[in-house]
Amino acid sequence: MFSSQGNQYLLFILTALLIYGCSEITEPDNSINELIPLKIGNTWNYKMTSYDSTGVILYYEDINSSIDKDTTINGLKWYGYNSMPPGIWYINKSDGYWTFVKGGTGNILNDTSLVVYKYPTQVGEIYGVTETLREVISVDEIITVPAGEFKVIHLLTTFVGSTNYLLDSFEIFITPGVGVIKVMQIGKRYDGTKFVVYKNELTSFSI
Repeated sequence: MFSSQGNQYLLFILTALLIYGCSEITEPDNSINELIPLKIGNTWNYKMTSYDSTGVILYYEDINSSIDKDTTINGLKWYGYNSMPPGIWYINKSDGYWTFVKGGTGNILNDTSLVVYKYPTQVGEIYGVTETLREVISVDEIITVPAGEFKVIHLLTTFVGSTNYLLDSFEIFITPGVGVIKVMQIGKRYDGTKFVVYKNELTSFSI
């Protein structure tokens, strides 16, 4: 269903969390913290760079991620992306950025909701389940991408026990109120050393 590697990282994370996590998680009250701005028409454009295990660039790809739909679930408005399959929705809540997955979507049997990114957060916070732990590396790191310089929250999601050499971990960089600035998928060579499988860098956005 996905046309590129770059659109798959959220699906990898969501699938792992939903399979290993609880079937249903209690949600907090209405949104008061907007980590990722959610409104139909919001658009983020990225440049994806794909590498082989030696660091040689394989190809570039332009990726567009935009919010193109919304729905009401339990009286709250949730939003959907053009790059995600039907049945997956997102909302900002008082403790972070949440997803709702409709039962019957992929391997998910029951309606399920969980927090994807905690916000507010602090350095050293670890959350998720054992197989997909997410750690907050920094909350004030400065990075530069084609769209400019941003102060970001740096998150590391580790796929514990993964046997896929292309899927060791993800590094995610988010600027509150702007969105995801950069994503890197990290692989692990047979000798244990790590390499960047691909990186997505923000080139422009409209919110």
